[in-house]
Amino acid sequence: MNLGLRIKELRIEHDLTQEDLAEQLGVSIQAISRWENSITCPDISVLPILANMFDVTVDYLLDVDIKKKQQEINEIEAKYNKNCNVGKVEDNEKLLLEGLSKYPNNWVLKSSLLDTYFTYVCRYERDDPKYQEYIDKTIKLGNEILNKCVLDNKRYFAMQILVYTYRWTNELEKAKEIVKKLPSFYVTNDWLYPEVVTGFERIKAVERNINSIVELFYSALTSTYGRREVGLRAKELLKFKTFLDLVYEDGDYGFYHIRLFDLYFMCASDQAQIKNKDETLKYLNLAIYYGEIFDKIKDEGKVIKHTSFLVDCLENNPNSWTFSGDCVALKRAVDYLEKDKYDFLREDEEFKKIKEELINKLTNK
Repeated sequence: MNLGLRIKELRIEHDLTQEDLAEQLGVSIQAISRWENSITCPDISVLPILANMFDVTVDYLLDVDIKKKQQEINEIEAKYNKNCNVGKVEDNEKLLLEGLSKYPNNWVLKSSLLDTYFTYVCRYERDDPKYQEYIDKTIKLGNEILNKCVLDNKRYFAMQILVYTYRWTNELEKAKEIVKKLPSFYVTNDWLYPEVVTGFERIKAVERNINSIVELFYSALTSTYGRREVGLRAKELLKFKTFLDLVYEDGDYGFYHIRLFDLYFMCASDQAQIKNKDETLKYLNLAIYYGEIFDKIKDEGKVIKHTSFLVDCLENNPNSWTFSGDCVALKRAVDYLEKDKYDFLREDEEFKKIKEELINKLTNK
């Protein structure tokens, strides 16, 4: 981070306007603006005054030992990403808080901590005291990043997290105010990038957008299928499988095996509520089938080279997948089968067989 950006960051962090800072230093507002835009630099005699004002060292202002600092932050982020890959949320919280105790003003670490807090929110049930604790932490840190961070990508991420969090706390007006500040769907880096590159890079950029649309479709569908009456929801959910096969016609789903795992469990849940034995058992078997494939792909950790035409320039690396909790699909499946909705099948021989085989597969992993 250059000196001008550092001054801007500290000024915002201390709730000072350019006018406030100019007045305290006895310089013009234009001088402050030129510093922050790296047009000019403050006189060397001003640096100790700035350091005292912001309670930092001159070395911090000048980013002395920046390479060592950046290396340590990169190492923390690498551990963070590794933990995400195996669902170690607790380890990440401790890791990032320790990192921030050394680098309290680092927005990269704060953004990762925000992601960790939000992951906790997604994990806990609403009646769990931990849910409200992490809702509060998410909102506090999200607003700090939004109001003080000068890195646009971190601010946009905080805005995204705050919108979801305010929706869950039913503070829709706050969420709406944030949404109004965001660009439209078509004015984003991902969507416009294919327009500024050519050849293979352009094709790959377009394919990344196609892949993103698949995920958007899944998110939208699983957020709205509940409008359909119980017993007919599976029909709506299966539209994702149809859409998925349009893009991944070779069945090279990669990460989307876990989406199919969850999808078929949602279908099974729908049919279990009307006690449709045959359909429930069918969807349970399909869920476990895709879950087993997912676990195998993740355990092997081999990069997937897609072959389907619409995504054949993309690769899928299981080692980069992230999870908010238990990342073993078959372990999750055992927990799902214990839910009350499946009580009507407890004495059914096929249900018993499904559960027994599932436990055996887990034991032999």
